[in-house]
Amino acid sequence: MPEASGQESSGQGLKVAVIGGGVAGLAAALALRDRARALGVDLAVTVFEKDTETGGNLRTLNQGGWQFEWGPNGFLDNEPATLRLVDRLGLRPRLLRSSDATRRRFLLVNGKLQEIPLSPKAFLSSKMLSTRGKLRMAGELLVPGRRDLGRAAVDITTDETIDRFGERRLGREFANVMLDPMVKGVFGGESKQLSLAAAFPRMVELEREHGGLFRAMIALGREKRRKGRRTDAGPTGVLHSFDGGMAVLVDGLARALDEDAQAEVVRGADVAAITRMADGWRVSCSIDGYSVSWPSGEQGGFTAVLDAAPSHAAARHTAALDPALSADLAAIPYAPMAVIALGYPRDKVDHDLNGFGLLVPGQEKRTALGVLWSSSIFPGLAPDGRVLLRCMAGGAGNPGAMTLSDDELVKRMLADLGPLLGLRGEPELVNIIRHGRAIAQYVPGHLARLAAIDAAAARHGSLWFAGSAYRGIAVNACVKESEMVADKILAALTGARPQSAEVAR
Repeated sequence: MPEASGQESSGQGLKVAVIGGGVAGLAAALALRDRARALGVDLAVTVFEKDTETGGNLRTLNQGGWQFEWGPNGFLDNEPATLRLVDRLGLRPRLLRSSDATRRRFLLVNGKLQEIPLSPKAFLSSKMLSTRGKLRMAGELLVPGRRDLGRAAVDITTDETIDRFGERRLGREFANVMLDPMVKGVFGGESKQLSLAAAFPRMVELEREHGGLFRAMIALGREKRRKGRRTDAGPTGVLHSFDGGMAVLVDGLARALDEDAQAEVVRGADVAAITRMADGWRVSCSIDGYSVSWPSGEQGGFTAVLDAAPSHAAARHTAALDPALSADLAAIPYAPMAVIALGYPRDKVDHDLNGFGLLVPGQEKRTALGVLWSSSIFPGLAPDGRVLLRCMAGGAGNPGAMTLSDDELVKRMLADLGPLLGLRGEPELVNIIRHGRAIAQYVPGHLARLAAIDAAAARHGSLWFAGSAYRGIAVNACVKESEMVADKILAALTGARPQSAEVAR
């Protein structure tokens, strides 16, 4: 392992290309620079970003006192890697904690809003499910665990969908009413089309280790009481953003790299291909309409390439290099999504909006997938006396919504949500963002496909992939992976011991 002596190590003159200036690429580039500096390794990083601004989908828009997000609206504070990054960038004072009201969440059930109960007692008295549906849920204790769990990466016949898992363990009614809208809210996808092992690996672990979900909850509760340690059965944490929105995070990353003498962020660089040459990797891209090969021949090639662009873009980058690898990357589907921001005077909305928002099960046959009550989640997102709603339409189950005109989208949102929330009159603010490829869909076979992608990258040597298309769609997952991939790259190039605990294991 190189000593952190400040002297150049055997890794002298290493150059890494990072393709994609979203949170995954920027965070990985910064992690590479920080770790190389700590190890005394001479390593330079060049980030290629297609757009003239960095950030990818992490953009915050401001319009006449309204503030809304282009993509993710926050992150949970349960991932140490993200909090380390926040502190590294000096952004801790700018963190915004979501309102306590966000614990209240709603589902549309049989045309009426029902608050999701937070305790077993409240669930039993709720109208979320019928008595039969509740009894079937209770019967989960009697359902035997599958013996072939955990093999999805090597045997795709064992790769169970989320819907099938929910029906098998908790019943058809639970899968339709509660599981389906949750998957829509997270992935914009269909529970019948997504892999449990890839999308929610923790659920597979719980069944494999404890035989069932209720058994797992009981066992983890006992362990927590005995050891006083955190033993979560599912996602925990409090939603956070920043005082200027999620753009604050990527702006901080870009600024840190711009200020680093051994980091370069090339904006407006549309990468066309990566090529392995005798002296390293070349990145071919278009900048201001001119074709450029980077670095130029006399400078020698990049030592390694990390492609952190969306997988469909990475497929284009690798098409000539490895057609089979490119095909695997291109085969990762994405769900389309339209995000419709609606702003209203507070006195034109009858509902108290005291909560996070609502989700709509597919069986309700609405255009809206759900709506976040944004101005109830974080302060300052709407002018005084106004409220901001963030509505979603489209998704994997309704791609046709993307063909609707702006006027028709708004009309349908108001028809779906107006009676539920007591919306009166026309909105003061309307802003529509269309994402043709919004969220990667981890369909059955995803883990096996990742194994094939990793194997192909290893054959080429010094080639890695990262981002939301692979092992987690959330900001937290991307930041965590950025640390891990930075460690893997440095370990491969210098023999340095990985700093991330997950990689070290």
